[in-house]
Amino acid sequence: MAEKDLSPRQQQEIIEAFKQDTNAFEEVYNFYYEQIMRYLAKRSMSTELAYDLTAEAFIKAFESFHRFEYRGISIKVWLYRIAINTLKSHWRKPKTSAMGEIAETHPELVTHLHAELEELDEALFGDEKLAQLSDAIATLNPNYQNVISLYYFSGMSQEEIGKTINRSTSAVKSMMHRAMDSLRDILAS
Repeated sequence: MAEKDLSPRQQQEIIEAFKQDTNAFEEVYNFYYEQIMRYLAKRSMSTELAYDLTAEAFIKAFESFHRFEYRGISIKVWLYRIAINTLKSHWRKPKTSAMGEIAETHPELVTHLHAELEELDEALFGDEKLAQLSDAIATLNPNYQNVISLYYFSGMSQEEIGKTINRSTSAVKSMMHRAMDSLRDILAS
């Protein structure tokens, strides 16, 4: 299932409108939010984290959108690059917990939030086979995780993936082949 993308003409119009009014970015946000959120939820296996990362990715995109020029690489590919880099940055950061501070002062809020997130996690990851597949993907090399997730979960073409991760289409094909071989081995054991 290929994900939607704005036409090149629409993208150009948004870029031009943004120069006059930063509210034009709202169209980018509204159009791509769900795609980026779904990708980050599948990659992080946590809806709570995905919400945070999606917000962070869109903030970064908004702050640098004035420099974006449409030159054959769509806004979608650019946003996925930002999302991937945001996820990579998150994994590199030392872990701190704002939830710990909130839990001390508002335990009822944390209980309610956890219940909502568990429901959302169940809706996204409730299928046992999907959970096994996601666990198997999580054991792969991060580069393989990216190509598998972008291709199968985000519906990007191999050419779009190449642009997103700065690799040639043939390199993406090779990475996908090796990733699929690794997945078969993991799932067989």
